[in-house]
Amino acid sequence: MKKVLMLASLSFVFTMCKSPNDKKEVEQEKTTTPKKEIVVNEIKTVETVFSSQDIRPGNLAVTNSGRLFVTMNPLVSPTSKVFELNKEGKNVVYPNAEYATGENSIFKAVIGIRADSKDNLWLLDMGAQQFVVWDTKAEKLVKTIKIPASVVKPASFLQDFIIDEKHNRVIIADMTQGDLKSAPEPAFIVINTENGEAKRMAQSHPSMMPEIEGGFALNPIAIDPHNDWVYYGALHSKTMYRAPASSFESDEKLLSTIEKFGVKSFSDGMEVDANGNVYVTNVVDGEIGLSTKNEYKTLAKIPEGQTWPDGLYVANDGFLYGTVDQLNKTAALNNGKEESVGPYLVIKTELVK
Repeated sequence: MKKVLMLASLSFVFTMCKSPNDKKEVEQEKTTTPKKEIVVNEIKTVETVFSSQDIRPGNLAVTNSGRLFVTMNPLVSPTSKVFELNKEGKNVVYPNAEYATGENSIFKAVIGIRADSKDNLWLLDMGAQQFVVWDTKAEKLVKTIKIPASVVKPASFLQDFIIDEKHNRVIIADMTQGDLKSAPEPAFIVINTENGEAKRMAQSHPSMMPEIEGGFALNPIAIDPHNDWVYYGALHSKTMYRAPASSFESDEKLLSTIEKFGVKSFSDGMEVDANGNVYVTNVVDGEIGLSTKNEYKTLAKIPEGQTWPDGLYVANDGFLYGTVDQLNKTAALNNGKEESVGPYLVIKTELVK
């Protein structure tokens, strides 16, 4: 019964976050600060670069050489967990069937994915509680990094993460609430990429908590390309925070350096470009936006009829890439009703100049 009640609560939260692109009219939530009038020179529709009825991208990564990889959200029980898109005109299970396909595959439940400066692909397997690091040039395993049981909670939800190559760390935004019934206990899980040592940091800090009752906690996280600042926020929060990347050495140092950065939308994805522009997905209004210290600006709308812009990725070709996966229409998050209808998309829009 508790799980049923929690599902109903989460369904309500996700219903509030349905895009206006939905045909259903959804009453605007009334607990947030009234919107400010923001003047934007141009609001365009994103460009669709991939569309599929079968492959439903959750998060994505683009290597320096331009190769595009996506994970399939475990919520939809995919047969294959990871794909490389449009390789020589085909979409290929990646890195191979042994890792990515079937009940006995090495990957168990992968959402988080990123590429480092050497074009190694980092895959965060929440099911196996480990990172798999794969060399996309030599097409071979680099290493695996286990996530110690001591730094996870029973309801941990190990989805979004960043790679800090300057300080030899990966930082996971553990939202918790993964069992659909526990109260949020969000935290950063910080892992040394050289020796595997791990720490759970800043647990349940106010900056990580949702701003609406029943909402989701810490989720989107990003780091600037210079590895100087880590940006983050709760999914159901309209405030963005940041901390110096160098401060993730100790709880004391981290807690003393967290600061409010600015305004954002309810968001599931976040990225930062080389100029310090912070991009977020707006899961309520169905768009990609720009967060600044004083306001939130709309940059581009997702296609009509689509919902839930999810993961974001800054590529070196001058574009911001994203996934659109209708997550709010899945049965688990929609009062038990499966209302998602393909196609599911990878989109892109130009970076702010």
